[in-house]
Amino acid sequence: MNKIMLISRLSPEDYTEERRKIFFLLGNKNDVIIENKIIDTIHNLGKVDLNDIVLKYNGIELNITTQQIPAIIKLLCSENISIYSVYQYYNPDL
Repeated sequence: MNKIMLISRLSPEDYTEERRKIFFLLGNKNDVIIENKIIDTIHNLGKVDLNDIVLKYNGIELNITTQQIPAIIKLLCSENISIYSVYQYYNPDL
């Protein structure tokens, strides 16, 4: 069985305020302490509401603008949270 995942292309030049569902594949996500640390860290940034955070089994999905991605990555790295990939799932309805 092929495991295929379609993702959308993100543009670093996208300065719109349009929010997108961006997925962050994170390490040690199954640890409750790490999970709580991730939520607290992102929410304390002040730009992501708790309603914009969706926990997944292997990462976290945030409803954010494209320009917020580097700040989120910097914040997670400063808290020693491993990031393995960042992408937006392809949605043909867009």
